[in-house]
Amino acid sequence: AQVWFHFEQAAVALSTMASGFRGLSVLLRLSAVLLLLPGRLGLSAPISSADGWLNVTLRVEVATVHLNFQNISFRARTYNGSFPGPHLRVSPGDRVRVLLRNALGADLPGAGCRAPLDHLRASNSTNLHVHGIYDDAVQDNTFVCVSPGEDFEYTYKVHKELGTSMLWYHPHLEGSSAMQVCGGMAGFFEIVDEAEEAMFDFAATLPLMIQMLEFNPASKEYIGACLDNGGTSDLPLRFSNPHNFTGRLLLASGEVGTFLALGTGELARLKVVNAMSGTATMLNFGFWGPSASVCTLHVLAYDGIYLHAPRRQRSVLLPPGGKADVAVSCSAPGQHTVGTLTIGAEDVGGLFDTELHPIVSLEVTGPGGRTAKLPDALPGPPPYYADLRQAQVDQRHSILFGNEAGDNIVGGWPYNGSISHVAHRNAVQEWRLYGGEGVGMEKLHPYHQHMVHFQIISRSGGSELMAAVGDYRDTVPLYKDVNYTVRFVVPFTGPMMVHCHILKHQDLGMMTLVNFTDALPPVRLASRPLHLAPLARVLLALCMLSVAAALCACFAGRRSVRDGCCHSNYVRVA
Repeated sequence: AQVWFHFEQAAVALSTMASGFRGLSVLLRLSAVLLLLPGRLGLSAPISSADGWLNVTLRVEVATVHLNFQNISFRARTYNGSFPGPHLRVSPGDRVRVLLRNALGADLPGAGCRAPLDHLRASNSTNLHVHGIYDDAVQDNTFVCVSPGEDFEYTYKVHKELGTSMLWYHPHLEGSSAMQVCGGMAGFFEIVDEAEEAMFDFAATLPLMIQMLEFNPASKEYIGACLDNGGTSDLPLRFSNPHNFTGRLLLASGEVGTFLALGTGELARLKVVNAMSGTATMLNFGFWGPSASVCTLHVLAYDGIYLHAPRRQRSVLLPPGGKADVAVSCSAPGQHTVGTLTIGAEDVGGLFDTELHPIVSLEVTGPGGRTAKLPDALPGPPPYYADLRQAQVDQRHSILFGNEAGDNIVGGWPYNGSISHVAHRNAVQEWRLYGGEGVGMEKLHPYHQHMVHFQIISRSGGSELMAAVGDYRDTVPLYKDVNYTVRFVVPFTGPMMVHCHILKHQDLGMMTLVNFTDALPPVRLASRPLHLAPLARVLLALCMLSVAAALCACFAGRRSVRDGCCHSNYVRVA
């Protein structure tokens, strides 16, 4: 990013000198951009699998981040010293081995992984989550605490039927995930199916990791406050802001202002990940101003799952944690910018800044080398995500995020590491998802679940921009007046994390666990009446009285699971 700054200054100076020759100005500016690094527009080249394997080490270490904007720099926890982290690329069917190496210093005394849950803590401890991966909690282990000086090896098997899919990875340790993502600990986890890629004619593909930094000291999301993590971090920020910038920055893969050269009529694919850490982080983006009349935007996939056909939209609305693959094309030359918009999202709470922030500017020249056309049909969801809209429902459940008081709770309770619900694997689940805070679309709580995506069966409130019926998603925005019915099938056993993807809400307790188990075989009832001996009847009565007395004591005292009693929402698992 520091290299970019000098090239950008040079490009602006040369462009000014060449102001009478627009074509030369554009050429010089693009040349400066393309001189950055091998790969796409300043992004480091992906680390790709070979012979069916990807072996990579993610070293969590402190580094100085240099932005390509007003010489701003600061120190933060990073993956391998880069902001964002390394771009990982694999193919369907590949095996992945990630060695997570924690090279940070010790946690503050009393603020490590043994500190209470639903509090900010463990600033120098970490773990890893591949957001959107089709896998169980053994492989995608977000329960482990990797303390300073420790290593932990993650292994994944990418499903052979997945197809092309853009996922991402980030820390997921309760108490410090928001702070670590705020500092840039996030990276692409891209699956590329070469056979599927052959159906497209893209002149360029550009991954865009969208992150936000706040430089207003009065804001709750000020970078200093974010990286301090409630006083649990002793890492000196060493913040340099020579021009005293006090606004919010929207970064696209670590850069402020990304450019892409494209010919008239050519198609480019943008793979957008909303990796923002904060409360006002709903991202609505599209073409600005007059460009919307000469440029088109089609959604190809949400959350790494293809639609059945390209969907033309004026804008794309993504909650934090959400992802979208979009195809863009322009029929007229010029500079056409894709950036933040309020159009179509005027009433959406938690929207990222109403002012315009650029994400990528297309420098379109004409005529292009070719005029590309999108296919009429897309691959759609992988075979293991069946259309469940007409399916027989096996089990039902409901999830409520938050309450009127604004507490960080799920179903009335903050996260305490316990199981709140038990469900059966391979059963068709139908869940109702509710937002419980505020009024209307005032308070945002994005719903995210691990292991599997879910299909939207119905939506009450909001617009199709939030989620369309029939689509498979892994993250959707919840509000008091925007709720969903979803269905899914989990083929794995074990606990599934469900949480708000405003990560600070998760850190403070807006998370729960649902345990998926094998269904018990049906009980065969005796064909003749069951006669108990008198002694057996007495023993059974005493047993039932003991259980009733224990339950009464539990509900009366509201003792927690750690006190040896089950409260009304949670069952502790060893």
